[in-house]
Amino acid sequence: MKFDVSRDFRSLMIGKPAPTKADNFGRESNRLRSILLDKVMQGRPRASSSKLLQLPAEILAEIADLLSDDTESLSSLFGVNSDCRQLACCSYLTEVNFDYGLDAKDLVSHYVENKLLKYIGGPCIRKATFASQPQHVADTHRELYDTLYGKNAERVTDEQLQVLYNEACEEYVATRAATVKAISSLPNLETLIWKDQYSLDKGFFEKITRCSARQVELDGPAIDDAWSLTPPLTPSTWPLTSLKLDVSLAQDKWNEIKSKGETGTHHMAPFFSSLFRLCAPTLESLTWSYSGVTREDEALISIGENAVSFPRLRYLRLQFVKLDSVAISSFLAAPLRSLDLDDKVLNNPSTLDCEPLRDLEDFVVSHPPNKASVCRRIAKFISQHTGLRRLCLRENLGGTKYLNDGILPTLTSLDFRNLSSLYLAGGRSRIPDKPLRMIGQLVSLEQLGLSAGSPFEFEHWWDVDHDKLRHRLSPLQRFTKLALVHDTYPVAQGDDLPSGFYYLLRSPPESLEEANARPELDMEENGRRWVGMFKAWDRAHRNRMLTEAEKYAAVFPELEWVYSGQWSMGIIRTPEGQCGLPKAIPLTKKRDQCRTYQEAIFGDSCYMDSDLSEFMD
Repeated sequence: MKFDVSRDFRSLMIGKPAPTKADNFGRESNRLRSILLDKVMQGRPRASSSKLLQLPAEILAEIADLLSDDTESLSSLFGVNSDCRQLACCSYLTEVNFDYGLDAKDLVSHYVENKLLKYIGGPCIRKATFASQPQHVADTHRELYDTLYGKNAERVTDEQLQVLYNEACEEYVATRAATVKAISSLPNLETLIWKDQYSLDKGFFEKITRCSARQVELDGPAIDDAWSLTPPLTPSTWPLTSLKLDVSLAQDKWNEIKSKGETGTHHMAPFFSSLFRLCAPTLESLTWSYSGVTREDEALISIGENAVSFPRLRYLRLQFVKLDSVAISSFLAAPLRSLDLDDKVLNNPSTLDCEPLRDLEDFVVSHPPNKASVCRRIAKFISQHTGLRRLCLRENLGGTKYLNDGILPTLTSLDFRNLSSLYLAGGRSRIPDKPLRMIGQLVSLEQLGLSAGSPFEFEHWWDVDHDKLRHRLSPLQRFTKLALVHDTYPVAQGDDLPSGFYYLLRSPPESLEEANARPELDMEENGRRWVGMFKAWDRAHRNRMLTEAEKYAAVFPELEWVYSGQWSMGIIRTPEGQCGLPKAIPLTKKRDQCRTYQEAIFGDSCYMDSDLSEFMD
């Protein structure tokens, strides 16, 4: 039995591999606030005469938010009267996740069929996410799952398997269509996130282009065909303010187009060009990735023969999208404040030959080009934007080394007085003394991230000399945040091993004294009679990093946060007028990759510090 890659139901039951490394710090829940009761009531007067329920809607929203995690209290509130029921829904139904579980399917069914729920609950939903969970898909289609992976794997014929498979696909598509219908009618929906591994049909876009959401994320779905999004399929405009786009063509359709030979235009051009003409007038933020099948000789992606105006676009991130010159000039003519590009775009000569971007504050090169000429153009581009506030650049291990010889001389020779954030990921396995001295001249910096080497090669890690680093960076007295990424240290046992093995081997410390140096951090475990070898290493390593962080805090009086040795650490200082040294505390219970937080503060969309150490945890 053959399976269509873009409609492979097996992938829905298995899912994608989960990350093996912790990335918890900075992922605190940013729960949306409850929608105001008056907006939900849509002009209807409140039925209750209670003094509590006559309070301003803003105060009632605060009360509802305080109860957001208290399911029991919300249930009690729901049963008091119609106004309380509506207020409880404002808190409980702010965000809804359609995960193909029974609760999610019941909610869709009730919303479509039950006018009361549609009337009461629907207006409260501000954010909707469609992301089917493999366990729910497998449980729903247990017979198919067992036939493919369980006891029944060898007991059915191909014909029987095909019947089960087709039935599951039809049920999934029908459930998804009902979900789209329900979502499209939510009156106060602000954000829609769609994560789906089963290709989308025309009806999906017919519905979502008419929903109220102004922030849309299409995370990786394939589409059955590259339709042109024009009336009557869609409205004449789609007034989005934020779009995260990663959409590709279904594999069977791509094969069909490929078999017909070259056409001179990219196979997704009708879809992309019509999409951006729908939303260009209102779009403020665009993250565009392309994970579809590409060939070296394939036509560049186009958004039309003529330039498109993006009068409100402030934030632009382009990843793995090979655009033509018209598309590039259209985007770079926008009033951009933040720009994140990779080698696919940077290799086009028209990218960096544009007029200086007057409003640009943030510039990120996440996937650097290998050509020296392009790297020189990056340095020239930066030199034309001395008003930058945040800069994030990286090198490839085997690519052109342009940070030390091109970027840093540019930053130190011109007046970058507004530059407050710098992240540099060098392609060498060390950071020489000269670039550190140049960084030390950038006295406006308030946060700095440094990385070196390759995250995938044991012999290419960054052996950090903290004393030298503190000395060279000491002029930077405005420092509040410092991140040292991909740093490593000598292996305790086995001098012939590269230092990249430091996190993997976790050799036990020579004595337990260093591991037990901060007993207040291990109160929960101190009662145990025996501490394992890895646990002793973890404690000793953590304590060393805390000590180094305290030394940094003694040099940089404004320092608040340090990331080193895969530990996120905060700095506590004694109140002014009192004596006492700064104290570092761990902000997580174990080592953490801290990708999410570092991307938020430094802007690096391709932050990677992978290693094999977590496989041993």
